[in-house]
Amino acid sequence: MNAESTGRKRSATAPRNRGACDDDTDEHVRWATQAWSEIDPDVEGIVCRVERAQRHIERAAVDTRDQVGLAQGELKILLRLTRGARGQGELARRLLESTGTMTNQLDKLEAAGLVVRLADPTDRRGKFVEMTPRGRETLDNYVNVQAKRERQLLDRLSAGDKQQLNKLLRKLLASLANEPGPQRRKQ
Repeated sequence: MNAESTGRKRSATAPRNRGACDDDTDEHVRWATQAWSEIDPDVEGIVCRVERAQRHIERAAVDTRDQVGLAQGELKILLRLTRGARGQGELARRLLESTGTMTNQLDKLEAAGLVVRLADPTDRRGKFVEMTPRGRETLDNYVNVQAKRERQLLDRLSAGDKQQLNKLLRKLLASLANEPGPQRRKQ
């Protein structure tokens, strides 16, 4: 459960908590725990805030990709190619894309001069994909702009805060990794 799943929207005239952050999570948690007694207020607050933080970070990444002219899949390809040329089929498998989607993405990257496809010397049907210097420049530009943006997003946290948050997020992810798969309904 989180603020988005309730479908509840705060009215423009509702008072806002003017504490350290300008979100309505505490208000949502109070409302949700009154509506459903099984909701743990601490868990609800964490879920809501992690989701909201993720949306801010993703919005910044989308803006940066738009600024440098890359789609998310194209960025993933360029990142993978920083490790060296790869087979087109290998890229599709590693990035969990269909071969058709990979071909379309590579067509766009090649037309933009960011990658080249070369014949595979061991398989005449296969193609190797290699990043061009222009592709590397575009990727470096994305990384520089996005790294600066991410630092800006987190600049209100001290170095100690960032280390503590990283430690807690590691614990959270370890806990989630040990979570069993979804339970299936009995029919």
